[in-house]
Amino acid sequence: MTFARIALVLICGFAAGAAGAQDAPSSGGAFIGRIFDATGLRTPPPQAADFVRNSRPDQLNYRPFDPTRPKNPRKKSAAELRAMGASLEAAAAENRRRAAAVARPDAPAKSAR
Repeated sequence: MTFARIALVLICGFAAGAAGAQDAPSSGGAFIGRIFDATGLRTPPPQAADFVRNSRPDQLNYRPFDPTRPKNPRKKSAAELRAMGASLEAAAAENRRRAAAVARPDAPAKSAR
């Protein structure tokens, strides 16, 4: 328990010292990066193997996964929007009607007269 408190005090002390310096970055990212570099936790990636470098083209033709679609220049009129709303309401009512006909397993049994 005391070790955790001492470690917490040391970490806060290091962070406060870096934040109080005149040339300190606005965020703690550079400070953490220097700690990772000093401890060897962050190392540069290894060079690619020869067969990998040889198989790559000189110019990569990047193609995004989610291309931007062109905007539809034709806007719907108020009448078209009302018609779409009415069809959605009709579909919702039909779905509610169908759902009411489905027997629920936890519903109480109807009395047989």
